[in-house]
Amino acid sequence: MLPWKTIIRLTPDTRRAVYLQIADDITAEISSGRVTLGTKLPSSRLLAEQLQLNRKTVQLAYDELLSQGWVEIIPYKGTFVKKNLPILKPKALGFIRPSSPKSPTTLAVKTHQINDGTPDYRIAPVTALYKTARFLTESKLSKSVLTGSHFAGHVSLRQNLAKYLNDTRALTPTANDLIITRGSQMSIFLACSVILSPGDRVIVGHLNYESANETIRYLGGQLVPVKVTRHGLDIDQIESIIVTQKIKAIYISPHHHYPTTVTMPIEHRLKLLALAQHHGFYILEDDYDYDYHYAGSPILPIASIDQGQQVIYIGSFSKILAPSIRMGYMYAHPDIISRCITIRKLIDRRGDPIIEKSLSILIEDGDIQRSIKKAVKIYRDRRDLFCKTLQHKLSDQVSFETPDGGMAVWVKFHNLKVKTLKETTLKQHLHLDVDTYSEEDKCRLGFASLNEDEIEHHLTILQDSIHRLKHKNT
Repeated sequence: MLPWKTIIRLTPDTRRAVYLQIADDITAEISSGRVTLGTKLPSSRLLAEQLQLNRKTVQLAYDELLSQGWVEIIPYKGTFVKKNLPILKPKALGFIRPSSPKSPTTLAVKTHQINDGTPDYRIAPVTALYKTARFLTESKLSKSVLTGSHFAGHVSLRQNLAKYLNDTRALTPTANDLIITRGSQMSIFLACSVILSPGDRVIVGHLNYESANETIRYLGGQLVPVKVTRHGLDIDQIESIIVTQKIKAIYISPHHHYPTTVTMPIEHRLKLLALAQHHGFYILEDDYDYDYHYAGSPILPIASIDQGQQVIYIGSFSKILAPSIRMGYMYAHPDIISRCITIRKLIDRRGDPIIEKSLSILIEDGDIQRSIKKAVKIYRDRRDLFCKTLQHKLSDQVSFETPDGGMAVWVKFHNLKVKTLKETTLKQHLHLDVDTYSEEDKCRLGFASLNEDEIEHHLTILQDSIHRLKHKNT
């Protein structure tokens, strides 16, 4: 009998179930040819004794091998490796199969991190969301929620979202004007898929959300970059372009332009909408962090004036909950929404109905609204502290303006490339998880996800890293 006790090497500190590890090792022996076709495997009782495991665990492993087609059961005889598997040549002597890793392969936890502007899940209603989801799975509603068709998103979420958008943004959608998506990125992809044909020109900022740029290029669109001023996209340059070129759409984040965080004033928004209506191009309004405005009330979206004609309005709850909770939405003319649903069915037929219904309940009960109100106060305080600390520690090394809202500061480093700085901070265990741009000395530094202690600690490391680089270069 083969020495199964040494052949099967179990790794206790891994997430993979023990019975699957057993099946993996037996499969590997068969694949290598060391266990020949037609070989009888030891009984589940005997193998369990050798491995000092519960017999049911071994039986589960054998069931797995049976379901995968590696073995067959011959009544009254036992479990055998199938004879009709492809012929495998035994490995030469001296071959050692690599052992399983001692610990599961996971991404390292980034204890010290400055990102480019994400919410702090520690103050978000994430627990309430999943508590509601658990209640739904155990309630009488579970069947209707889990088995229904939700191609545009759960109807109750779309209904409550319509009211929410009217209360907070003066939009007037019905449920049929909305589609729920897995984050704003899916909304951008669906919208561009519907309105763009290969060769269509799309105006974007010369510094822009790169994933939007990639989406437009992927779908065959041509980027037409314009300057980004302290008031957002240069409206005069846009006007001069549309006189000489046929433009299909403009992608814009007017509330806090990504990445520079500047806000487009109302007079520029009105002029842009008038141009769109006159020349017949779409406005893709990505309002990714509308809720976070700290200097008075936020400016209403362009879509609140247009109400679903030329403007395709995109928003996200991921900036309220957590980056990994992908929950976005789009408000547009019903014809566009209908065409988006057709494409959505091809890649994600049912969305996430439990989370959608749970979010709907949190909106209806006012939990989301209360969470936003709390977050705005916290993030405002963090912005002020972050900017004050940044100015105190690095006034001679950086330039920036305190943003009116959002979750990040747009920073220019003096005579220093962001890529180089990222490499240096990493050596001091600070992960600078920010994007780099064509203007290599600028980036977004997020403050929303950092508490007071983290702001002080992380900016101290950033300060030290910059001083090290300056000293090295002198």
